[in-house]
Amino acid sequence: MRIGTSAVVVVFSMVASVAGASCTTVPIEPADSGVADRATVDVPALDARSEEDATSVDAVTVDTMVADSAPVLCASNERVCSGACTDVQENGLHCGMCDRACAASETCVAGMCRPSMMCTAPETACGGGCVNVMTDTNHCGACGIRCMPGQRCASGRCAASRCPVGQSDCTPSAAMPTCVDVRTNGMNCGACGNTCPAGEMCAMGVCQPTTCATGTRCVVAGVASCRNLQIDRSHCGMCNNACAAGELCVMGACRSACTAPMTSCPVGMTRACVDLQTDEANCGACGTACAASQVCTAGRCGCAPGRTMTPSGCVDLQTDESNCGMVGRACATGATCTAGMCACPTGLTACDGRCVDLQSSATHCGMCRRACAVPTTCSNGTCNMLCAAPTTSCGGRCILASTFQNDENNCGRCGNVCRSASRCNSGVCGPSNDVRTNARTISLDTAREVTVTGSTENASHDGPSVPCTCTGGANVWYTFRTTIAGVVYFDTAGSAFDTSLFLTDSAGVAVPAQSANGFSGAGLCNDDSRCGMGGGFTNENQARLAGYLNPGTYYLAVGGCGTGSFTLHAQFVSESAGRNFVNNRILSTGTQSATTLGTESSLYASSCGGTAGAEHVRWYLSCGASSERQLFSLCRSDGNARFARFTTNTAITHDPVLYARSAQTGATLSCVDNTPSTTTVDCRGFIDLPPPSSDDILDGSHVGARLSNLATPRGLATVSVDTRTGGPGMAFSLYAQLN
Repeated sequence: MRIGTSAVVVVFSMVASVAGASCTTVPIEPADSGVADRATVDVPALDARSEEDATSVDAVTVDTMVADSAPVLCASNERVCSGACTDVQENGLHCGMCDRACAASETCVAGMCRPSMMCTAPETACGGGCVNVMTDTNHCGACGIRCMPGQRCASGRCAASRCPVGQSDCTPSAAMPTCVDVRTNGMNCGACGNTCPAGEMCAMGVCQPTTCATGTRCVVAGVASCRNLQIDRSHCGMCNNACAAGELCVMGACRSACTAPMTSCPVGMTRACVDLQTDEANCGACGTACAASQVCTAGRCGCAPGRTMTPSGCVDLQTDESNCGMVGRACATGATCTAGMCACPTGLTACDGRCVDLQSSATHCGMCRRACAVPTTCSNGTCNMLCAAPTTSCGGRCILASTFQNDENNCGRCGNVCRSASRCNSGVCGPSNDVRTNARTISLDTAREVTVTGSTENASHDGPSVPCTCTGGANVWYTFRTTIAGVVYFDTAGSAFDTSLFLTDSAGVAVPAQSANGFSGAGLCNDDSRCGMGGGFTNENQARLAGYLNPGTYYLAVGGCGTGSFTLHAQFVSESAGRNFVNNRILSTGTQSATTLGTESSLYASSCGGTAGAEHVRWYLSCGASSERQLFSLCRSDGNARFARFTTNTAITHDPVLYARSAQTGATLSCVDNTPSTTTVDCRGFIDLPPPSSDDILDGSHVGARLSNLATPRGLATVSVDTRTGGPGMAFSLYAQLN
């Protein structure tokens, strides 16, 4: 057929392209050869699948309109195929052009037949995706069949689908719509399927209560909620009665807000203005109440001036008989606390927790604990037994007065018994280890810390002079013996007073200073550890010392500024902890001197391995505080740390291991074999080239070891360098970071 005097013929040249689709410019000209005008159009070449068709079909003629019938009106992206508007970009029967059908295993995508997507039932591959042709309005019944506006796809057929204005369809997949008003429908409130709970109704698409268990039901903009009309600023006294800016709702009435320094806090069902700096019921914050007997000062609960906190509350140490002068010091029965001192009534003396009359008490005759033996009685402070000179009556016996000089049961006077671990010296009860020759023995243990307790009360000074403060006063002595060289450590963490420590040899001479280990005074003396709080230390005035000692017998003096009770901790690491044990301590952050693992076999293997060569062991100290962490590394990105991955013997490959052990617990704190490479940590080793070359090259494997964020308990610890493979000869520099 012709339209007018000519018909339009479009000629497509079908050319296969290996690399992808291409365009071929084809001339388009009228059927009548006498017309000279020409135009060109770019047509996509077919893919390789259509190459056979392209060789057998030279041209395709498409009539865009039938002259003897009415035109078919289609969307701009559709064509008339078999008398219907069809989207040839997606329809598998008319893909790219009318009557070109895709194979069963293909899908029409952008006018090209392509392998179908794998879709699971009930979905089908359409338009480059998986759709359900039973319900999809763009692919209803088959790919590319679109429903008209206002229609829905139900059971694969387009059907009318409309709900009245203001209603929603809550069953979009059904053949007929289910129309509801989601603004008022309690089964579909605000959205289909949203059912209001029992006792609530749907208003303005929101489930809201019909009644309130507590408070009053108020409606704002069609939404109901339960409100407390006593304190609600938006509903004060009645619904929707809002208080003005700067006002509070107090007991159902709008009142002025609190002014500085007052703050509004809830008090029962209402609110009140309180001063958070001084209010015991709201100290520092609303609702934070101070304990009984405490007051609120500057927003913090505490005791009033002149009173001290105890487990039972705030008390006056000047008058409290259970805490007289200091917390926990109770007065004897019958005594009173005056000016912080316990005092018995006139004529009575405190003995064994009671006030007694020393003039007549048979158990405390003349002095505490001096009892008169039956049948003697106490009269005027003396047991009524007559003793001939030069003896005196004591405990129902006649004894020499000189006995009181060294009798632990009658030290200085009859009935004065020295406590445990004390001895009577010149009539005074003092520590049994007051002098070095009477030192108490400590047995060091390499597996764990050893702890002893003692006191310097009534002790004298004994021993050489050392250059540390608080070492010239009263002290007591301990002795220990080492059968193998190693590092000893002592501290007085948790002691009750400012302590000091120093060491002597078996002859009582102060051991030489060890500046390389951080103890530059004779006797390795130390007054203040400066560890602060944590790890068992309660203040920085508690002492600690450490040093490397050869086998032998040594003495430790415990003294201090003043006297009192103390706790002594002892730790020991022998040089048998590793083949290569270094005497000097790691003092500070930095890279330690370069060294090489020896030829001996390993003495110890951690859970990370490490038995191929001799260990290299260094020691360090820790205060044990929670904020204190250590880092040890062979990774080249940490300081100048490094290790030899390969030696000149290419058959030897070193795989280093790091592990740390605590002398306090005797356990391995942590160990690591390989540290993974990150953007910030480079753990490659170097290859030790043989002479004459002096340049080392890096190995590509990140097999270096790195112990980071290490929490070491209080006291002495070691870090060891070992290797899992390669045997002896690994050169390295260890980086240490202490804080």
